Amino acid sequence: MRKLVRITSSGLIIALMFVSGLAFTTTAAAAEEAEPPESITLSPVNKHYQFDAGSTKQDEMTIVNDGKVAYDFILYARPYSVQNAAYTSPDFTATVSNADAYQWVQFDQARYHIEPNQTVKVPYTLRIPKDATPGGHYGVLFAETQPSGKVESVARKKRVGMILYATVKGQYLMSGKTLDSSIPLLQFRAPLTANTTIQNEGNSDFLVTTELQVSDLFGGRKYSAAKDYPVLPKTKRQITLNWDNAPWFGLYKVDVKTSFLDQKHSNSSYVLIAPRWLLIVLALTIAGGVLYAVLRRRH
Repeated sequence: MRKLVRITSSGLIIALMFVSGLAFTTTAAAAEEAEPPESITLSPVNKHYQFDAGSTKQDEMTIVNDGKVAYDFILYARPYSVQNAAYTSPDFTATVSNADAYQWVQFDQARYHIEPNQTVKVPYTLRIPKDATPGGHYGVLFAETQPSGKVESVARKKRVGMILYATVKGQYLMSGKTLDSSIPLLQFRAPLTANTTIQNEGNSDFLVTTELQVSDLFGGRKYSAAKDYPVLPKTKRQITLNWDNAPWFGLYKVDVKTSFLDQKHSNSSYVLIAPRWLLIVLALTIAGGVLYAVLRRRH
């Protein structure tokens, strides 16, 4: 006996939607595999200059295509400032008084083409106004990939930037101070961290050189790292120093050294790294021991 299968109109529509969706997904996935995303790298990531007002400087930056597809990229300059003490929120739109170095930049050409595994040198010229105020001026140079002309391609853009730190010579103030330096005694998990906050009270940037040293109780060196951090005028910067691969448990001596301008500061402390559950177990064990001792005395 044959069985008849009845397909309603709604069921047919759902089936067609499923097949169409599957086909679209498969096509999109195939297109994504066929067209790998662009890869763009810029070097260096920042440049420090000292200028005389009214001078001109020619320089260049390097764009590298280390991906598998060719693309065009455009160049443009924008202001540069920061919005928070951690320096994690750069601002490329606010026109604060000293974020004007981008206006001094002129590119030889605004658009380039680059092939896979190719390197392109991008020349640019900085023209400093005769009335530029002494002190720090800041900007950022961007290189941004451009989507291909194919209609079916998904428009995607990637950009990389190089920060300009430009100091105009003359009479300007360089001044700063340490606001805070802390090494938390108890830390529950890696990374082991220490913090210091530096305030720039002048009108030109300066570099803060930091050094983090971690030793065991016998003086054996477990970790050491040094790094420089720029601090912009009229801002404070909170610098966090990390030992990322610290063990889950241990007692260490931590030394933090910072130097900037003509100042040197140091801070030392012992740090216990222990997970919360271990501290809870330890506290319960101690409490149980105390309770047992009290009960024994009463009996």
